[in-house]
Amino acid sequence: MTMVSRPSRTELRQRATRLRLREVAHGLILQQGVDGTTIQQITDGADIGFGTFYNYYATKEALAQDVLDCLIHNTGERNDRITEALGETDPVRIVANSVRFVVREMVHNPIYRWWFEHIDLLVDRMRVGFGPFGLRDIRNAVDAGEYHLIADDHRLAWSQLVWMMAVGAQDIIRGVHTIDDERCMVEGVLRVMGVDHAHAHAACDTDLPVVPDLPVDFSFGLDD
Repeated sequence: MTMVSRPSRTELRQRATRLRLREVAHGLILQQGVDGTTIQQITDGADIGFGTFYNYYATKEALAQDVLDCLIHNTGERNDRITEALGETDPVRIVANSVRFVVREMVHNPIYRWWFEHIDLLVDRMRVGFGPFGLRDIRNAVDAGEYHLIADDHRLAWSQLVWMMAVGAQDIIRGVHTIDDERCMVEGVLRVMGVDHAHAHAACDTDLPVVPDLPVDFSFGLDD
């Protein structure tokens, strides 16, 4: 029988401090952006000493990345709830709805604005954070015979999809396209995945429901 060791008091205190740092940083970045938020503001809000911050994070940006990872995981879970609420079973429509939801989140949540200026970093976090959700949906679409991928490479297809989502949302934010172009953009994503024209076009006509509320779990990944 394997014995599971309990965390020490020090470990529990460190976990609680890291959780507070994430929560406080999220609130500040939401209002002021990453560049407008200082480490001093974060440590004051978390009620810890300025120097203590560096026991947990090398930079403010490293903390911002943890916050982003929590938001990405939350978006993935909320997206699954949308699929459940719609009772959707068509794997192509599921991906279409998922991409539309993620793009809307990135366009409307101000926390993503700084990350769009560092889009390579954003794509890296999206690729990892949305990976369990996205790769599952790609696999289901392939198994249903709806996706036709080059060399049957799921991870390559996933990487391409993430880049298309991120750049599509960035173009909307920069005014290159408008949010009204969302469905055309998603149709293009589906066609790159090998979905035929008629099915890709029809899959983008769903009216998405009100996004379900789900508090962000800022403890995400702390116990890994």
